[in-house]
Amino acid sequence: MVAPLSSGGPARAAREVVASILGGAPFQEELGHIAGDRRLSQPQATELARACLHEMVSVQQPWMVRLYQWVLRPLHARAWDVRVDTHALARLALLNQQQALVFLPSHRSYADPLVLGSVLRNGGFAPNFTLPGANMAFWPLGPMLRRVGGITIRRSFRDDAIYKLALRGYFGYLTACRTNLEWYIEGGRSRTGKLRPPRYGLLRYLVDAVVAGRAADVTLVPVSITYDQLPEVRSMAAEEQGAPKSPEGLGWLARYVRQQHRHVGTVHVRFGLPLTLSEGLALGKAGPRNPRLAVERIAFEVCDRINQATPVMANALATLALLGVRGRALTLGQVVLLVAPLLDYVSVRGLPASGLEALRTPAGMAGVLGDLDQAGFVTCYAGGTEPVYGIRPGQHNVAAFYRNNAIHWFVNRALVELAFLFIAQQSGGDPRVQAWEEALRLRDLFKFEFFFARKQVFAEQLVAELDLIDPAWQDQCRTMDQARELLGRSGFLVAHRVLRSFLESYLVVADVLVAQDPAAPLDEPVLVARSLGVAQQYRLQGRLLDPESISREGFSNALKLAANRGLLAPEGSQRLENRRALASQLEAVLARVAAIDAIEVQRAKELHVHTG
Repeated sequence: MVAPLSSGGPARAAREVVASILGGAPFQEELGHIAGDRRLSQPQATELARACLHEMVSVQQPWMVRLYQWVLRPLHARAWDVRVDTHALARLALLNQQQALVFLPSHRSYADPLVLGSVLRNGGFAPNFTLPGANMAFWPLGPMLRRVGGITIRRSFRDDAIYKLALRGYFGYLTACRTNLEWYIEGGRSRTGKLRPPRYGLLRYLVDAVVAGRAADVTLVPVSITYDQLPEVRSMAAEEQGAPKSPEGLGWLARYVRQQHRHVGTVHVRFGLPLTLSEGLALGKAGPRNPRLAVERIAFEVCDRINQATPVMANALATLALLGVRGRALTLGQVVLLVAPLLDYVSVRGLPASGLEALRTPAGMAGVLGDLDQAGFVTCYAGGTEPVYGIRPGQHNVAAFYRNNAIHWFVNRALVELAFLFIAQQSGGDPRVQAWEEALRLRDLFKFEFFFARKQVFAEQLVAELDLIDPAWQDQCRTMDQARELLGRSGFLVAHRVLRSFLESYLVVADVLVAQDPAAPLDEPVLVARSLGVAQQYRLQGRLLDPESISREGFSNALKLAANRGLLAPEGSQRLENRRALASQLEAVLARVAAIDAIEVQRAKELHVHTG
């Protein structure tokens, strides 16, 4: 086995790695094919490949690794205690003795790689080779990264076959050495708190290397990193609503360090069920004969496993409750009553959780809300007969970030609630068939927003949700009154809390597309900017109920759905009609969401909670 480092210094080590990759017969054979296609001689193609490899090859100098860790320690060590799944970490250490691991964490903070690096170092792992974004290559971080295993790759190399071959060769070399890799499958930090759609590029090159036999099988490790509080959320929330992103640099780094000077809670690091690449290639029988489909299915499986490992935290349930009452403030007792059935739901389903017991008592809830008040996005007014709590004006996107950390656990429940009302609107028919068909339509509507299980598993999940509400549900939602009664006694309702902001974002985009000048270019940045303006107008007019629906990411995902449905295709006779059909579908679903909101308001009045 070839070691990825040399004792002769970083330059010599890099030259040795490059020489080892270039000297491989399979590499030279494929390079020869590329040289023939590009009318190059073999030596010319080899020199081009050598240059590509020298761009990306990184080394790990132990003294520089220690210096890097020491210099960047203030970015995370003071702010959070770290809570890690030590049993899963020990199992990964045993697995790592047999093959390379590829860590694929969720990405919510600049501190993520430092937190994960610290966890793995304390678990006895060697430092990962990472693939940092180009935005982190500023001096002095850039030169340091190249000496601590930071692999720098070009932002775009779509038509460069030699560069692609070099990257596959380098991945093969590292995995053959059982060197662990790490990158963020989302491509960038989530500015909404939930997992973003995956980026396929790096995974595709790793799959290509394994399928071509240049890399041994590796194990993909989904990693969930979740924070009690995150100082950078406020700036990310502002960017979601249209504010420009501040460029990274020395000034940015100094400001970021100042943000991290005080303790703000705990960061939770949990590992999802590992997946070997060979297992991933067999998902859905895609296999190596259809590598593009295989890569997509592997990526979605990894993201689903990240979500499955992500715990429900106290701040997520507290903000879920406060964001669902349309700007009202609640007493402490009202918040406790709203959250109690959610806690029971988490317990019955056996969901991963952290710190939820505090929410069961007024004193514990007051502590959680007090922390959120101190963080600046929940406000407490104590000038009346008793304190009341609400989302601070202008901070709904910040609160939504924490709600969205756990929102995926409640999506299927929300779909079931909407399906009940859909069935009640039909005249006859089999309720089970109608519920399933509507669930699939909603699944398709939100497929760029949430990660759904494969259809068979999805069906089983829905049945479990239905049984939790009432095993005899199909006999009790034949009419709208029956459906309202069934939902009213279900314990809690979430569709308006979970889905309304996304539906409103999508409706803004649908309206923008309907009003689009047929001759205007269909450019995504332009359409997102236009959607931001229209959303602000709608908000001022009271047409958007959830301020967090003003979201760049929401608009971008809506455009992905529109493209998937052919609504961004060149002008056609059916395009405008289909855009109107999407807007009508969204309006119909939003009407059902409003009906569910009204059911909760009525139930609250009956219970004297008065949340509406």
